[in-house]
Amino acid sequence: MIGEYTCPFYHNSGKVCGKTCMRPEGCSYHWKAKIRTPCIECCKPTGSTSGHCPLHIRGYYVVQYYNRLRIWSYFCGPENGKESALD
Repeated sequence: MIGEYTCPFYHNSGKVCGKTCMRPEGCSYHWKAKIRTPCIECCKPTGSTSGHCPLHIRGYYVVQYYNRLRIWSYFCGPENGKESALD
């Protein structure tokens, strides 16, 4: 049945698409659109796998970098005859 569903896709302006469609996922333009989740810190919609928007992603990568340094210093630290990366 044509027009059984309405498209639930949100535009960047915050308005719902609302077109009639045959799929519950959305209309012909939006049914393959990337699913967006709210940013962990500011609740803006983002398609990032980390869950952070471009404004807050820097802090996520800094934490990942320090975690890599800690792991490296744990396995290759001074007790193994190498210098620590955190010193």
